Amino acid sequence: MKRIRVSATSANIGAGLDCMGFALNLYNEVTVGARGEGPDAGLRDRKNLVYSSAKRVFDICGRPVNIYLKQSGDIPSASGLGSSASCVVLGVAAANEVLGKPLGVPDMINLCAELDGHPDNVVPAIAGGVTACAVTDGGRVEYLRCDGIDGLSVYAATPDFPLQTARARKALPEFYSRADAVYSLQRAVTTFAAFALRDADKLRLIDDRLHQPYRRPLIRDYDAVVGAFDSRGALASFLSGAGPTIIGLFTDGCDPPLPEGWTLRKLRIENEGLRVTEL
Repeated sequence: MKRIRVSATSANIGAGLDCMGFALNLYNEVTVGARGEGPDAGLRDRKNLVYSSAKRVFDICGRPVNIYLKQSGDIPSASGLGSSASCVVLGVAAANEVLGKPLGVPDMINLCAELDGHPDNVVPAIAGGVTACAVTDGGRVEYLRCDGIDGLSVYAATPDFPLQTARARKALPEFYSRADAVYSLQRAVTTFAAFALRDADKLRLIDDRLHQPYRRPLIRDYDAVVGAFDSRGALASFLSGAGPTIIGLFTDGCDPPLPEGWTLRKLRIENEGLRVTEL
């Protein structure tokens, strides 16, 4: 039997729409083995994302499904913290272990990105740290990675209501002005450079005109939460993925007064990627 751990992720990071994300020290896990090794039947629900993702690997390898899975974790669903991506990665990684690792890391990344549809969540979940990715014309995912900045705290404010990614995606316009595109491109490349060069002060440049202005109305108390972060000296505040979680980056202590119904988690960037341990 083995235990597989996958981190929560925060995608987009301001202007890094669909291309940038980082892993966080909040986790989902599965216990995995061949069928019959576990104390009970384990997961068998074809609608379960972990199980269906594992089954896809067995199908690709032309093998009958023979896996025991027991799922646990702390990543809230429909929160913008990569819960769905973590389940996809767990399923693919679990099946890969049972089958003797027929998939290398690049193959796992590409399959998980295909199944989840969001490489900016999948890549940091597997690789850890801060990542920037691009999908080639051939459909392959290429990425760059760096560690998080020492001393940087990530505060995640999550409300007591979910926001489905599909709804948040529908809020985006079909076209953007050149000014807004250039504004966001400048901040996207500067953001990843700031992480790579470990220059926390340059994270103050994080901002966006591609998705946040359009998703902001979907999130009750958005302005109040961002205002609370700003009042405590946040370097930057931005939506985590499509929301509704809002991220605040700090180098000093923080205890912002959030509106009722919001949960605050003090986290850090998790530099370790996918972890597999023997039980």
